[in-house]
Amino acid sequence: MKSRLMFLLLLSMSLQVIASSKNQLNLTEIHTYADEAGFNGAILVTRNEKLIVEAYLGYADSEKTMALTRQHLFSPGSVGKEFTTVGMMQLEAQGLLSYEDKVSKYVKGLPEWASKVTIHQVLNHTSGFPKIKWHSGISTADAISQIASSEGLFTPGSGYQYSNLNVVVRALIIEAIANMPFSAYLQQHVFEPAKITEAYQQLTPQDVSANKVAGDYPTYINGVTVYITPVDLLKFEQALTSGLLLPFSALQAKLDGDVLSGQHHRALYDFGSFFKDEKGALLHWQHDGSNPSHHTLKFHDFDNDIVIILMSSNGNKSTLYTLKEKILKLLAETEI
Repeated sequence: MKSRLMFLLLLSMSLQVIASSKNQLNLTEIHTYADEAGFNGAILVTRNEKLIVEAYLGYADSEKTMALTRQHLFSPGSVGKEFTTVGMMQLEAQGLLSYEDKVSKYVKGLPEWASKVTIHQVLNHTSGFPKIKWHSGISTADAISQIASSEGLFTPGSGYQYSNLNVVVRALIIEAIANMPFSAYLQQHVFEPAKITEAYQQLTPQDVSANKVAGDYPTYINGVTVYITPVDLLKFEQALTSGLLLPFSALQAKLDGDVLSGQHHRALYDFGSFFKDEKGALLHWQHDGSNPSHHTLKFHDFDNDIVIILMSSNGNKSTLYTLKEKILKLLAETEI
C-alpha cells in the first residue's frame, strides 16, 4: 500500500510540474489513465521541435524504492534494430557495400544454404534465417553458433521471417567493413553525431548499467542488446529524420516495397510501419518493441511535427498505444 501511494504521489507531482510549466496543456486525462493502467515508464512529447511533455512515472527497480529519472535506461526491443539498419545504409551511401552483395562476402562460417543471402534480404527479413532460440544469458557467440548451424526456412528472397539473427549478421557485416567492433561504430557514427550520451550495447554481464530499469531479459548479443534513455531515443529520432545520420530521402526510399510479410504498411527495412497520403507524402510512422516487460513506442507525425516517445516496464504494450492516442487527441485540441 505504501509503495502504491508513493507511485501515485510521484505520478501526480511529475504531471503537475509539466502542466504548470507549460500551463496550456491539461494532462488530467493522461494522469488518470496512467494511474488506472499502472503505467511505469516515461512519456516524452515534442511539437514543432519543442519538448512539451517529459514525465517519469514510477520506479526503476523491482522493489519500487528508486524513482524513475531521465538517466534511467530501457531496452527499446525491436526499435533497436534501427541502429544496425542505419549503419548498413550509411555504408551503402559511402559505396562500401551494395544491397545486392552476398552476405558471405563479409561473414565467414555461414551454412551452405546461406551463400545466396544478400544484404538486402537480411535488412528486410527475407533471408530465410530462422528465429533466434532465446535463453537466459544468450551471448553473441551463441547467436553466431545458431547462424552457422541453421537450416534455411525458404529460398532466400522467397519468404519472410522476422528474426534477430538477421540483426546479428548486419552487425558482423558492419564490423568487417568498418574494421571495428559494432559498438564502436555505433558510438562514432550514430551516437556521437546525434549527441546521444547514455545509450550502450550490453555484450557481457559486466556491461550491465546500474541505471537500467528492471524487467528486461538478460541477453548479451552484438547488434541486438541495446539500452537507451527516452531522451536519447528522442535525439535518435530527431537525428534520423533531420538527415543528420542519412539523407532522409534515402531512408524514405526504403519504406515501400514489402510484399512478403503480409503486414499492411510495414516498412521494407526495419523502421516499423508507415502511412502516406494519396500523393505519396509521408504522414507518420511508428515503431514498437518489447523485451519482455520493457516496451517502447516511437511515433512521428510529420504532418503536424509531433514526436511521441513512450517507454515502460509494466509489461503491457497496449498501454503505450492508448497513451499515444490520448496524447494526440489532447494535442489536436490544444494550441502550443
